[in-house]
Amino acid sequence: MLEELLVVDVSNGVAGAYCCLLFRYLGAEVVRIDPSFRPHSDDDGLAAYLNAGKKSITLDASRPEGAELLLHLAERADVLVTDQALSPNLDYATLSRQNPRLILTRIVEPSNGEGLFSAYFTGLNSFAATLLPLVNMAILGRGQEVEVDDAECVAAAAFAVDGEGRWPQVEDDKAFPPPPFRVAGQTEGLPPATARPGEHNDEIYGGVLGLSGEEMARLKEKAII
Repeated sequence: MLEELLVVDVSNGVAGAYCCLLFRYLGAEVVRIDPSFRPHSDDDGLAAYLNAGKKSITLDASRPEGAELLLHLAERADVLVTDQALSPNLDYATLSRQNPRLILTRIVEPSNGEGLFSAYFTGLNSFAATLLPLVNMAILGRGQEVEVDDAECVAAAAFAVDGEGRWPQVEDDKAFPPPPFRVAGQTEGLPPATARPGEHNDEIYGGVLGLSGEEMARLKEKAII
């Protein structure tokens, strides 16, 4: 259904990652940004679930060269989801000048440490809120900035449920829960394989952004990618 979309996942927490996972369930290509300086563990079942089916590149976007690479990737994207403060030259005004079709979804003040229920609820709301500007983009060719406030989502969840609700807390990466919706013609689930951090560096940096092997080697040596 959304096979033509490119979604960039620049999230550290559960809410943003879950939002992007739902796009992946509907067929979008999702590229997640893995910090080049963060150690990786194959034992994290929750991360395996949230990143299932996504491509992975390593990137330190806090450094000028890394921010420039993220800007170039955003130029080719349809949606960018983030739950963190990006560098000043990656605000929506700058991104939209480079790519007027881009939808930037920002999750404000994520509270992932307060329980997975609120994080998943915020991620689901972020996904739904991002779908609306997609219609506008399809008709008018213009993107939009979307802001999702985690505290407001949590307040809404507390009002709507009795506290007994349960959301996926994955410990076994071979038993992923299904998405909270069904769409005719779509597959029921995703393959359990989760990309290693940086597994798609050559494909994205070389194939999409056009960087040479020498340039990628230089950036890797500097721990930018």
